[in-house]
Amino acid sequence: MPANSPRINLLEGVRILDFTHVHAGPLCTYQLALMGADVIKVEAPGAGDQMRSMGEQLAPGMSPGFLGQNANKRSIALDLKTDDGVKVVRRLMGDADVIVINMRPGTADRLGIGYESAQSANSSVIYCAISGYGQSGPEADRAAMDHLIQGESGIFLATGTETQPVRVGFAIADAGTAVIASSAILGALVRRGREGPGAFLDVSMLESCMALMGLNYYNFFATGKVGPRVGPNPLAQIGSAGTWQTKDGVLLVNANNQRLFERMARALGCDALLEDDRFRDINASRKHRDELRTIFGEIFSTNTASHWDDVLRKAGVPSGQLKSPEEVVQHPQLQFRRTLTSMSNVPGMDDALTFLGAGFTVDDSPTVPTAIPPTLGRDSDEILTETGISTSEIKRLRQTGVIA
Repeated sequence: MPANSPRINLLEGVRILDFTHVHAGPLCTYQLALMGADVIKVEAPGAGDQMRSMGEQLAPGMSPGFLGQNANKRSIALDLKTDDGVKVVRRLMGDADVIVINMRPGTADRLGIGYESAQSANSSVIYCAISGYGQSGPEADRAAMDHLIQGESGIFLATGTETQPVRVGFAIADAGTAVIASSAILGALVRRGREGPGAFLDVSMLESCMALMGLNYYNFFATGKVGPRVGPNPLAQIGSAGTWQTKDGVLLVNANNQRLFERMARALGCDALLEDDRFRDINASRKHRDELRTIFGEIFSTNTASHWDDVLRKAGVPSGQLKSPEEVVQHPQLQFRRTLTSMSNVPGMDDALTFLGAGFTVDDSPTVPTAIPPTLGRDSDEILTETGISTSEIKRLRQTGVIA
């Protein structure tokens, strides 16, 4: 997994001022950084992004979570609670194409980095505000965390078992919001390039999660019914789709229509099922799904997951095997597509550290990071010099604690 991929230049020349912290905001700007944008991470001296101190400390201010979503960025440590800090940030905003924040409504205004302040410094700026419930409305001021939004958006009720709602096992509310926010920013950049004006983008975690759950909500809108929670089995609730325990692991099968069920039955030597009235069509199979699952379960228990996966794939039935992270990262498909890359000299790491890409390739090149995550304030002098601030002024700002 060598770091020998070229830096992607889709957003070359686009400067993004990043006032975000923790997960949703930093992941949004990370996606844009992987596309070639110059992302300047503005952090408070001393502590910086909260994610720096969340989880195990590999080095001071370097947690795994921080490392995983801040490569390809630069960091300036700037005290926004000082007059000099506000003056500096206004100069930075004047040079920015995009500004991204993920603060509770009103916080950015108090710090002098709200939309009106940004627009007065740069009338064509694209300003993206990420929050739990949006910048307006009766609940705009509520604090929001991934766990809360998963529950309030309906995600809990769509997952888990029939009797117990369960939180998705990763921060899907944060991550989904990050992707939607980056999509909104890209759209705003296209419009500005075509028509000229900037934009104010108000991204709500609650609304983003509902967008991610679109199929669930469309079914509710059309029928008034809320689908049942079916745990690890597909929503179709067909007995030939789901998970089964084999001799050595879990087999995943998605034969979720009559044609695939028939292929599956033949591949497993169960031709008699095709003449069974209980399984003559999808509607009948739904009523007898548990019986069908039991029949297939007895068969799958006689051999390994790999064996049955091979049998079903050859029959044209979608199947797979439950994998651990250790197994996933060794997947030959990921190796072939260079989805993962590694970089050396990462603070706190004796060996090279593996990084994830953005999930797509550009002209057959993987979209992966090419520069290690920054220590707090690592690029302060460089960024200020680019902004036109003199060496003597930078020295004074450092001596007074405005930058670090």
